[in-house]
Amino acid sequence: MLRNTTSPSPSSQERRSNAAPASCNLQRCFSGGAVTVFVEVRKGFLSHLYKALTDNGIHTFRDDTELQRGDFISPALLEAIEQSRFAVVVLSENYATSRWCLQELVHITDCVDKKRLQLIPVFFGVDPSHVKKQSGNFAKAFAEHEKRPDTKTVETWRKAMAKVGLISGWDSRNWNEESKLIEELVQDLSDRLFSPVSSSDTGELIGMSTHMRSIYPLMTVDPNDVQMIGIWGMGGIGKTTIAKYVYKVFLSEFDGVSLLENVKRDFKRYGPSHLREKILSEIFRKKDVNTWNKDSDVMKERLCGKKILLVLDDVADIQQLKELAGKLEWFGPGSRIIITTRDRRVLDLHDVERIYEVMPLRSTQALQLFSKHAFKQPRPSEDYRELSIDVVKQLGGLPLALQVVGGSLYRRELEFWEDKLDLLRNNSDNSLLKALRVSYEALDELEKKIFLYIALCFNGVDMDRVRAVLDLFFVSSRRRALPTRPSIIALMEKCMISLSNTNRLWVHDLLQDMAEDIICDGKDEKPWKRLMLWDFEDINHVFSSNVGDEAIEVESIFLDTSKGNELNITPEIFRRMPNLKLLEFYTNSSIKRSRTRMIDGLDYLPTLRYLRWDAYNLKSLPSQFCMTSLVELNLSHSSIETAWNGTQDLANLRILNLTSCNHLTEFPDLSKATNLETLKLSHCDNLVEIPESSLRPLNKLVHLKLSDCKKLRNLPNNINLKSLRFLHLDGCSSLEEFPFISETVEKLLLNKTTIQYVPPSIERLSRLKELRLSGCKRLMNLPDNIKNLTSLTDLGLANCPNVTSFPEVGTNIQWLNLNRTAIEAVPSTVGDKSELRYLNMSGCDKLVNLPRTLRKLAQLKYLYLRGCTNVTAPPELAGTKTMKALDLHGTSITDQLVASKSEEPPRCEVPVIRRFFMKQVREHIKKRKSNRG
Repeated sequence: MLRNTTSPSPSSQERRSNAAPASCNLQRCFSGGAVTVFVEVRKGFLSHLYKALTDNGIHTFRDDTELQRGDFISPALLEAIEQSRFAVVVLSENYATSRWCLQELVHITDCVDKKRLQLIPVFFGVDPSHVKKQSGNFAKAFAEHEKRPDTKTVETWRKAMAKVGLISGWDSRNWNEESKLIEELVQDLSDRLFSPVSSSDTGELIGMSTHMRSIYPLMTVDPNDVQMIGIWGMGGIGKTTIAKYVYKVFLSEFDGVSLLENVKRDFKRYGPSHLREKILSEIFRKKDVNTWNKDSDVMKERLCGKKILLVLDDVADIQQLKELAGKLEWFGPGSRIIITTRDRRVLDLHDVERIYEVMPLRSTQALQLFSKHAFKQPRPSEDYRELSIDVVKQLGGLPLALQVVGGSLYRRELEFWEDKLDLLRNNSDNSLLKALRVSYEALDELEKKIFLYIALCFNGVDMDRVRAVLDLFFVSSRRRALPTRPSIIALMEKCMISLSNTNRLWVHDLLQDMAEDIICDGKDEKPWKRLMLWDFEDINHVFSSNVGDEAIEVESIFLDTSKGNELNITPEIFRRMPNLKLLEFYTNSSIKRSRTRMIDGLDYLPTLRYLRWDAYNLKSLPSQFCMTSLVELNLSHSSIETAWNGTQDLANLRILNLTSCNHLTEFPDLSKATNLETLKLSHCDNLVEIPESSLRPLNKLVHLKLSDCKKLRNLPNNINLKSLRFLHLDGCSSLEEFPFISETVEKLLLNKTTIQYVPPSIERLSRLKELRLSGCKRLMNLPDNIKNLTSLTDLGLANCPNVTSFPEVGTNIQWLNLNRTAIEAVPSTVGDKSELRYLNMSGCDKLVNLPRTLRKLAQLKYLYLRGCTNVTAPPELAGTKTMKALDLHGTSITDQLVASKSEEPPRCEVPVIRRFFMKQVREHIKKRKSNRG
């Protein structure tokens, strides 16, 4: 409930003690929001405050009789205070004369101390220091109170009053008009009521309460039905910000959540299968879902029983919705799918009935948002007030423009402001795009280029990767590389780019559109004069040698080669591109087939900084390719047999990706790639060995991925790569020896290898957190000293039929997957594993009853014993009510403590468990039929 209790100031001491002042109540208007307003001023202020609250959508009603005043606070009022989120205390000169008000104040400050509500003081015609020090009229009032015999009570009143005086509040002396004070007070209160996220998150949420008053009913009506909700409006108006806010507010109410940004861009770039995988990964909190079915049916199969919150941001056409949220039946009861789009027609075609149209910010809100970026404060400086109002008027209440233009004016002199305003006035025909262009023109030359590259080449890419590539793009007059970090930070400060909490750089889609316009400006008929090319027709025009003798000035080419016609590339074409630094031919098709044709081969590549060429169809890179400046090389799904010949200077190379190069037989010479951080060679079916000479120099290597290299027999041992943290060798079915190439490894995947023994020397891996050995059919019991791996939290030994002993792991273990092993008993020491959350022993048909010490595992949430036929007694657990999954099906337990229940764990291998369950069901049916026969 939102409750409001108001006491107008009485005219005499007698009226204060004998009469009950008027009071009013605020009813609930937002889940979790509540406010109690305590006022000790004249009735005029009360009536104006009452009207302003109701006008702002906070339903308010008077309750003059229910909360009668006296010497004691009524239980009804105590309840009103305790159920509130905010208490607004308006202090006049006479406030401290009322014992009732002071008793109220003590209870309010107690609730504040217990963090049950927030207190907002309004100093109405009084000096806040008088409240804090109890001086002036407050001193006189307390002098009267101290004549009472109960001095302890008076002391508690003083302490409560002092606490209020220390809180930054609203000082009425700073407003010439009472109505202005009320307007800003109510707006602030309204924003707070609709802001259950932390105050640090509300910087970009000005005006959010207005949006939430309309969206909240759309989210909460018919709570058991599946609902699709559209958020519709022009670009830059704040649709994404609103959707993210709604997501934060409601995510705790759903079984699974997913927020998919930039659907338009990513659908085109990666295709629907990738986006479905991402949605399922986020909802089930599991990174690797490659084994799952990738067509649209998987959405219905996996989500139809789950209450989920899905946000699809920036949807551009109906096909995207059909692929990602085709029907309401795909989702479980109570699910909500939020769709943001610029195109109302998309929502209509998908029969989305609940649509919220986002309108521009009101003038006061627009000025506040602008001031936040132009002055780093909620109001403009006095000298700039009129100019600020004029600029805001030109920007039409569009949040993106207000942020970008405001950021460009921060700490600028008046003359600069005036020039900016003139530019905005002269381009009023398209205020938003012109405003953004003006802000772009205010950047220095290096910032402009970096912005264009991030907007068009590296949007959504990790900032460290971007910096590694771009740091070699730009050089000073002395031919020294210019670091890009200062310019990237400057672009963030000017709101041209943003940084996500996952360290990825993002550019708003409107700014992307502007970047494309800038690149093409004046060069529509001469694409070879542009800085970048991305359109097939333009690239084909340049590559077909229709440019005559003119120089090709292009610096970057990036093209999705899975679409459109084939691109014919002649052997000499790249010799005409001396400025080319970035070349990216990528394919989003699930069938990695490139449409680039090089019938006569390729003789030359320029000195590139970045090269990605999916499904490159030659046997090797051209011999005339200087790789000294190359930062990232990606030739996944290519036909190469040898990446390059001889030894190359690869001092700048950070990432090398040769995934699924099935014809690769020779490991590339990396002896001079001393700065390499990531090496991906998974699914290289013909790779047999890795020379020690290539691996030993890689002391900065962090990620080494060799999964499913079927012919790889071993790795060089005892070379101790100093930075290696992640080593993936799962699916290397010819690998027989446990690898020792680094003592710094944190994650080691060895599933489905032919390793037979884990040596005692494994204890050298003191940082190892995750060890996976599932599906190792020859693996024997682990050594006892594995318990010395104090960092180990995750151990997988599923489907290892020769493992007969429960592994004696350390006390920090959280995740144990031991299903389908030959383990017969769980030792009593399992009770020492106080952090254990997940234990899977399904299919361990030799396993007998679990020890009583299992009840010591207070953190255990998932226990699977399905198919353990020799388990006859129910496991003793710390508490069955806190279990998220308890599977006792197929055991011999007759007196179960609790019915089996199941909830998929955050990282459970769901498809594996599902297939196992189905196999058990089929075997059970088969057995029953044979018994009947």
